[in-house]
Amino acid sequence: MLRQARTPYAAKMSGSLRVAVAAVVMTAAVELVSTALVITAPTDRGVLLLGVAVVLGTVPALAGLRVARSHRGGILGPLLVLPGLLADLILLSALLPSDPPDSLGGSGDAITVALQGAWVLVYVVIALPLLYFPSGRVATGFGRWLVRLVLADAVVFMTVAATAPGPFLPPNEGTPHVFGTMPGTLATVLTVISLPGLLLTLIALTIHLVRQYHSGDDADRRRFRWASLGAGLLPATLLATWLSYAVTGNAIVVLVAGLTTAYLALPVLLAIGALRPELLDIDHVIAGTAAHAVLTAALLAVYTAVNLVTGQVFVHRAPTVAVAATALCALLLVPARGWIQQRIDRWLYPARKAAYAAIDELYRDTVRARARPEQLQTRLREALREESVIVGYRSPVHGDLVDGAGVTLTAPDGWHLVPMSLGGESIGALVAPPTSSEGLLRDVAARASPLVEMVRLRIDLRLAILQADESRARMLRAGYEERVRLERDLHDGAQQRLVSLGVVLRLTQRQAARGDVDVVEVAGILDQAVAELGTTVSELRQLAHGIRPSCLDDGLLAALSGLVSSTPVPISLHVAPIELDPDLETTAYYVAAEAITNAVKHADAQHIALDVSAAGGELYVRVTDDGSGSAAVREGSGLAGLSDRVGAQGGRLAVSSRRGVGTVVEAVMPCASS
Repeated sequence: MLRQARTPYAAKMSGSLRVAVAAVVMTAAVELVSTALVITAPTDRGVLLLGVAVVLGTVPALAGLRVARSHRGGILGPLLVLPGLLADLILLSALLPSDPPDSLGGSGDAITVALQGAWVLVYVVIALPLLYFPSGRVATGFGRWLVRLVLADAVVFMTVAATAPGPFLPPNEGTPHVFGTMPGTLATVLTVISLPGLLLTLIALTIHLVRQYHSGDDADRRRFRWASLGAGLLPATLLATWLSYAVTGNAIVVLVAGLTTAYLALPVLLAIGALRPELLDIDHVIAGTAAHAVLTAALLAVYTAVNLVTGQVFVHRAPTVAVAATALCALLLVPARGWIQQRIDRWLYPARKAAYAAIDELYRDTVRARARPEQLQTRLREALREESVIVGYRSPVHGDLVDGAGVTLTAPDGWHLVPMSLGGESIGALVAPPTSSEGLLRDVAARASPLVEMVRLRIDLRLAILQADESRARMLRAGYEERVRLERDLHDGAQQRLVSLGVVLRLTQRQAARGDVDVVEVAGILDQAVAELGTTVSELRQLAHGIRPSCLDDGLLAALSGLVSSTPVPISLHVAPIELDPDLETTAYYVAAEAITNAVKHADAQHIALDVSAAGGELYVRVTDDGSGSAAVREGSGLAGLSDRVGAQGGRLAVSSRRGVGTVVEAVMPCASS
């Protein structure tokens, strides 16, 4: 049962994870031996070395295990553990007793001899992870050849160091050659081959990494930039050592601390590059580091030059004068930092330089009326060499993201959506494939914000003009239809009645002149004429009411009160005392009447609230019901006509309707009286 319970977990462990775990176990064993030695013979030096061993062994071990567990790094995980294991072995050798033959027998000399030239392994355990980065395998024939060369050169170098004739280097000059010696001529030849071979393999490794960087996609390049940051720590350490030596005359502390930091940082940075390259904006980190390195180098050059010159004149005050001159130079270089940063950015990141140049050129052409700002997307695609980049603009009206034609834009799943803002307001976004550099997109978005704002306002203006034209066309069409209706109603109703009345009166006049009718008949005819006139006047009043309700003659409050009293549904009415323009008063009345009619006829509302108020120079007419919530502004509907009528007043109509909850119709119009 126990074996069956362990089988699934063991099956989950990949080969690389098993190797990484084994390397970590070996590292822990070496640290335990070191701890035992320190406990047996405690010294300040031993405690310090033990602490360094624990740190140097643990950090690479954790990084390697994390990569090995991801199942994405292949053999890269175990390779990242090796620097920690090697550091612990080297520090263990430093903790061994000074007289190994007495304590370890003959194996003490063997260990001492085997460790001659072991420092070359530091180069090996750093070069191999770089060669297998980031996928855990070497993808090119040149890289595989380079792996063999690194290992062979290290073996040759250590063999020569252990078996070359003559005494070993201090403090092991008295140790015997337990492995024998090789001929002196052969040792010389192999030394001439292996020592330059280290430099050649370093150059070849650099070429390999540069090739891999340029042949990969944007994601791979981001990973290799993490590796380059780790590799750049070594020259930074040397620069700091130079500074320490120039200022204090002693650089050993800075050298050891810098090399230790670089040794620890490389496995960590390679692990981040392999697993989480998007963790930080590595481009800005590298560029900022390079800019500070340039400034530091300039200050060191000034210090060195001033120190040399003043040393000939002010023998005892040369360091003081040099420090003062360097401080003055540092103050003068502060304004130049931005310029240096820009130059480094252009050199390190040509894509950003090309995008900036395209944006600046388009801006100048737009100002000179040689181009339109809507060409931004085309220019960016050419500069970034990415045909899928889309520039989205935030609509000021409804807040949606739209393209250059005003069509609503939706970013595909997994794509970058980099927001653009100006003055704290969201104005748009850059949409790009997941292979694009998000850091580059953010920089481009910030640079292009003024052009995006320009395009956004142009789109909004174009849409507003289009909507105004459509509204004007609907108003004209509605006016024409209303005129036709009035003509038809007048022709079929009042006009026919008046014509008929005129004919009857004319006939009566003629009959009365001939004496064919008596007074009673004339009175009857006149009564009928009066009745017809009353009917005609009533019809004319109804027609006039369709143009402007006569109930508004007593004010908006009276008109709305009459509307509420004639509605069979309970209505809560609140009208603020406001003096309004007659046209605005009419529009407000029609908004309330149409919304209440819809709530009663179509929504089966049980209660309606009507509120008319003014604030901030605007008139608010709000109708709320608890009906079925099916209202919408549709082509040819009453609400669409209301929207046009409100728009003609320079206002806007909003309809919010939720099924089962109710409907809110609100008109907001400019109101000078408020």
